[in-house]
Amino acid sequence: MQKIFRIAGVLMSAATLLASSLHSSWGEDTVLALEAQSHSSPSKKDLSDPPMTVDDAVRIALEKNPNLISFKKTWIGTKDLEKTALAPADPLLQWEYGGGEQGNGQNVLANGSSFQGVQSVGLPYPNGSNWAIVQSFLFPGKALYGYKVNKDNTEIAYDSYRVQRVQLRNQTEMACYQWLLSRETLRLNDELQTWLRRVLEITKAKLSVGSVQILDVVNARVALSQARLDRLSARYQLEVAKKQLNTLLGFSMDRETRIAPVPDPDPLTVPMSELEARAIENRPDLLQARATVDLNRHQLTLAKLGFLPDYQLTGSEGGESCYGFSGLNCWYVGVQINVPIFAPIKQNLQYNSQAEMLRAADWQYRWQSAQVRLAVDNLYSQVVLAYRQYRMNADEILPQSRLAFELALTGYENQKNDFLYLINAVQAYRQAQYNRYQSLVAYYQAISNLEAAVGTPLGQIAGSTSHK
Repeated sequence: MQKIFRIAGVLMSAATLLASSLHSSWGEDTVLALEAQSHSSPSKKDLSDPPMTVDDAVRIALEKNPNLISFKKTWIGTKDLEKTALAPADPLLQWEYGGGEQGNGQNVLANGSSFQGVQSVGLPYPNGSNWAIVQSFLFPGKALYGYKVNKDNTEIAYDSYRVQRVQLRNQTEMACYQWLLSRETLRLNDELQTWLRRVLEITKAKLSVGSVQILDVVNARVALSQARLDRLSARYQLEVAKKQLNTLLGFSMDRETRIAPVPDPDPLTVPMSELEARAIENRPDLLQARATVDLNRHQLTLAKLGFLPDYQLTGSEGGESCYGFSGLNCWYVGVQINVPIFAPIKQNLQYNSQAEMLRAADWQYRWQSAQVRLAVDNLYSQVVLAYRQYRMNADEILPQSRLAFELALTGYENQKNDFLYLINAVQAYRQAQYNRYQSLVAYYQAISNLEAAVGTPLGQIAGSTSHK
């Protein structure tokens, strides 16, 4: 009898130890303590690199990402070409040297009588030089609209750069949230293994006194092995998330980058109509489509101006109009006009083509505007849904799962329920913890997608609640 009492005492001590350890693990306030118990001590490198916030990660990505820098340089390079359309053409300068003669003809005396001598002999002129200058000009208005076309191209390049900024911000935030979810999955798995090991110890102790079957011990070992298997996947997902984040931040893929936990969210306070209006005004890809419409409109005007002639201003001293290289003080100025006689053969086709391009760009802008409104509407609903799911998981399901786990543990200690009931309660409680954190991450991901759809962080919109 004393031996049986000693075994029962050991069993009750193990159960008490399990209960106290599990009770101490409930709640947000003890997450860091559980993580310290579940993981090995951090390395010195981890201690030297404190966790960065999501905003810090976004700032680093916007500063160091090579793809974004490439788009920025393209925009700056395009901007430098704007005023080239206003630059005049280079003048054509001409200088020549030579001589000539008057040509054949009779020499006539002053009194009208003919000079009897050698007939039809050309009289030479002295050697001389001539110069000329030709300056070409476009018809008034062509250069101005060429400048407008260049500005439209600059605006399109700038909007492309802004599109990349919005996409990079969204990608970086999503990578941060994925890292947080992978980290939490790994932490919960380590915590689950701790629970299952202690459940296995208690089950072995109960088996020694014959209060459970050997099948319960086998099931406990299977559950523990499954948790270890799940840890391999969780560890791999964390490595993938880390490398993805480091790549976006411009770090080495092996760097131990850590992200600080996100706070408890607040409900979205900005009305959807305001977000739709802000998206139409500020979303960069929509601005790019609008700039494409302006570009095609200005190119259509240039096609109209193609029917009008260009011209050249000319000036010369000496030259053929002054009987060759005569050295005489002879000069002229004038204008030359390129008459577009054959321009309609191709210009009409260019004009019609450009008119169709303008219509296509306008229809494309209308379609993108409708898509933007639809995206904002859908993503706004996703944010509202994600917030409600988080509150339900955090305020209802998780506390109830914790209570069910406590009751299952007490019942297992008092032999009022079997082993499988306890295992199911443990796994359900762990799943409830995961669902709470997963819904938290899903809310922030929905906020990030909504900001990408609007083209502006919600914190920069008046009257909004800051979420980050």
